[in-house]
Amino acid sequence: MACVLLTGFEPWADWSHNPSGDVARALHGTVIGGFEVVSAVVPVVHGKDIAAVVPLLVEHQPAAVVSLGLHSGASVVHVERVALNLKVIENEDAPVVEGGPDAYFATLPTRVMVAAMTQVGIPARLTYSAGTFLCNHLMYSVLHHVSSHKLDIQAGFIHVPPTPDLVVKRGGASMALTDIQRGVMAGLHAVVESLNKVVIKIV
Repeated sequence: MACVLLTGFEPWADWSHNPSGDVARALHGTVIGGFEVVSAVVPVVHGKDIAAVVPLLVEHQPAAVVSLGLHSGASVVHVERVALNLKVIENEDAPVVEGGPDAYFATLPTRVMVAAMTQVGIPARLTYSAGTFLCNHLMYSVLHHVSSHKLDIQAGFIHVPPTPDLVVKRGGASMALTDIQRGVMAGLHAVVESLNKVVIKIV
């Protein structure tokens, strides 16, 4: 069966769990429109993130890669449009890939994904910066791998808010895990719909 690779991140720093990883695990094995969701939870470490994903691309040959990550200040789901060749470590700028393009655009149907999420009642918006930490790093790295290896794979990134339990003491915006999962599911449905349209067009 054709598949979509869905990744999330492990917990990090003082976050007791990571909703991106929670949702990825919960949706593993789900079948949407003839595509099985294959999930993985990857380390929050530069280099180890993409090192965990590349073997999965080889093994599963997914039609699309949807990566999830936590945006600690978000109150809505962010569907990312752009990944920059930039990482900031200890206040120092460095490229994600030395000599790589300045940026990549997501190849997922980002606007359709946002519309699908809002249609099921989940606040979502298209945004144009995935930041300079691991979320942008993984998004850029996956898109660079797909581009440099000329793979026929759609790829992109979704930032999700923290869950209420994570912000009780620190304060800030949040979203229930069930709503995050519902939004991601709506986004995946939009991705699969676009993949099926491509197949129909080719046939």
